[in-house]
Amino acid sequence: MKISAFQIKNYRSIVDSGRCYLSPDYITALIGQNESGKTSVLEALRSFYEGSITDDVLRSDLTFPEITCTFLFEDKSRPSDYLNLSGFPDELQKAISSKTEISITRKWLDSRKNIIAINEPDITSFFQNLEQERSQRETGITNAVSELGKQAELSARDMESAENMVSDARSDLNTIYSRSEQLKRAVNKAKTPDEQITVQQELETCLKQLSDAETNLKERLINLEDSKTKMQILAEKITVCKQVQEFSARVMALNEELKDKSSLLHDAEHQYEFCTSERELKTLSKRLDQLKDGRNLTADSLDEQTIRYYIRLRVAEKVLAGKKLKDAEQEAVHEQDVENSYPTVMEMGAALFKKVPLFEFFEDFSSLLPNKIDLEDLLSENVHAEGYKAARNFLYVAGLNADFFREKNHRILKQKIENLNSEITIDFQDYWRQSVGKDDKIRIHFELEHYDNTHPEKSGKPYLEFWIKDKQERLYPKQRSRGVRWFLSFYLELKATAKSNSVDRVMLIDEPGLSLHARAQEDVLKVFEDLRENLQIIYCTHSPNLIDLKKLYRIIAVQRARDTDEKSETLILDARSLSEASSDTLSPIYALMGTRLNDRQFVFPRNNLIVEDAVTFHYLDVMARLCGLEGQVHFIPSNGTDNVPSMANVLFGWKVDFGILLADTPAGAGMIDFLKATTFYPHPEFSEKKIFLMQGYPWVEDLFSTIDLKRFIIQQRAGITIRNSEYISNNNLSRIILASSFISKIQKEGVQFNDFDDETKHNFENLFARIKTMTEVN
Repeated sequence: MKISAFQIKNYRSIVDSGRCYLSPDYITALIGQNESGKTSVLEALRSFYEGSITDDVLRSDLTFPEITCTFLFEDKSRPSDYLNLSGFPDELQKAISSKTEISITRKWLDSRKNIIAINEPDITSFFQNLEQERSQRETGITNAVSELGKQAELSARDMESAENMVSDARSDLNTIYSRSEQLKRAVNKAKTPDEQITVQQELETCLKQLSDAETNLKERLINLEDSKTKMQILAEKITVCKQVQEFSARVMALNEELKDKSSLLHDAEHQYEFCTSERELKTLSKRLDQLKDGRNLTADSLDEQTIRYYIRLRVAEKVLAGKKLKDAEQEAVHEQDVENSYPTVMEMGAALFKKVPLFEFFEDFSSLLPNKIDLEDLLSENVHAEGYKAARNFLYVAGLNADFFREKNHRILKQKIENLNSEITIDFQDYWRQSVGKDDKIRIHFELEHYDNTHPEKSGKPYLEFWIKDKQERLYPKQRSRGVRWFLSFYLELKATAKSNSVDRVMLIDEPGLSLHARAQEDVLKVFEDLRENLQIIYCTHSPNLIDLKKLYRIIAVQRARDTDEKSETLILDARSLSEASSDTLSPIYALMGTRLNDRQFVFPRNNLIVEDAVTFHYLDVMARLCGLEGQVHFIPSNGTDNVPSMANVLFGWKVDFGILLADTPAGAGMIDFLKATTFYPHPEFSEKKIFLMQGYPWVEDLFSTIDLKRFIIQQRAGITIRNSEYISNNNLSRIILASSFISKIQKEGVQFNDFDDETKHNFENLFARIKTMTEVN
């Protein structure tokens, strides 16, 4: 995997960097003024990988860092190659499996403890939905408890009323029954037929009433049973809701207990760090073990009770919806088992983190090549031996291992070493192009020697001896300059790292080549270029020599929110937002636009033309070449309108022919008057032939049509209804960045003059025709 973007929060002066994209070709440069926060970016990335911070990275508001890195999957690998997604819904599985990059966040809970988790919207929203559903259950149950109480009161009244009605119905039935029995006896005792008929009629009426009373009692009994059933259901619902509340209280209590125990453990760990007494250390060590055991027991209990709480939530939800308790419990346990089978965001984060590149911070002079080192120290990997790391890198770059030094034939071994010295030197000289004197290039040399009797404790044991040679001298590494030693250490470190293909690596480098000459700094950039396929590089720099003007997509600008306040938060602007960076932040690019001019001859005997600034120079230089005027006009950039007279005076002194082109601005018009009164005095008429304004064009960008401004300069769609210069100014776009992007596009895409709009071609053809007329005047 390759890192493709990062986001840093609450790390020193960085409150929230936003999502910052790294260069797609694996070389990213951080530029900015001192104290802007460049090194903090590198250290934050190292903290992400190593999982540790120091107190000095914490902000004054005591918020803890949160660092997210996005990684790009290479070849055909996908998240499903590293994650078990089988338990997730099919749609989610497909969404995750199709991703070509994925984000991982490391978040600190305090200065020591942090968690690492996957940070993908699809996955996090899935778990958030689960949490939201759980929250809705809790809310529903909380609301239900109050409503169930009210229903229970009404149900109790209904049941009491039903019981009273049953009692009354029984009483009525008993009364009618007793009367019917009396009437039956009266029928038998009747003395006359008339009396018997009368009693019989009354009995029949009573028996009918008795039947009605029995029916009424049965109805009342049914109503009573219904009331009891409702009451039982309500009681069951109230019981499961109370169980939820009880489990919730247990979980809350265990959470508080865990916080207290974690706090005690944190304090004990802090005390242990600062303890110096051996006796107290032993006592504290035992106490730490006890506190850890106690905290772990509480954490395990909390996990167990939390799962049971989640199950009771589901049971309560189902019972409230009308499910039978037994069925609800079976379904709830099954659903919770399914949810428990999902890997957590932290488990997925941990699984993916095992596959991320290795982040290494290149330490200046942390391991310089030693004068000599015992072979035993190298083969036994004695990291404490002086220069071990650099010597190990040297052997790795040379492709040497222990078997190489087991060669018994001394002559053959010497010849092999001589061949290797030649190979390493050639490779090193491909990068280190500096010479001692005119053409004497340094050479890297190592030899296998053995201790003599002057070292009795090591007599006969082998050691490696290193030299940095030139034609004049054979010197130990420590006898060479700081710059040579740094570059050699840097070369060996990156070369060895890139050669190790066992794992992807990200090299973090703070201010490479500070002690190097400008041309040697360009050699550093060459090392980056050659190794970038095997090694991602992120580095900080102030040097324009460590920036490729044709690849501004590699740049991330780092600056303070308020330029004058070093305590203000850090802003991080990736290549997409460079136009928002301040001129001070972009000064390496501005300097680069100027220093690259030094690589070419400007002043010629004839046809020289002074222009106001580097931006104007670059546009005119490119368009003149495209127009077929290369070599016919020689543009000379000044450093602003105010410096044009100085440039003109120099050319006057050199007695070369030249003209002056100024923008159609108040400053340009004023400069013409000034030049007539000073530099061209007392021949103002001569100045009229040699100085002119770009009539109607305040900036050189105004020579382009609106269509071409969008196509070739700002390179984006935009509704432009004003002059080009006004649009660039109003939108705070950096002219130097736009000019650089324009040059890169022309070179990369092979743009020809005919590819431009007719308006653009007309404007430049007219300008160049006038320039040719002016430069031809003697």
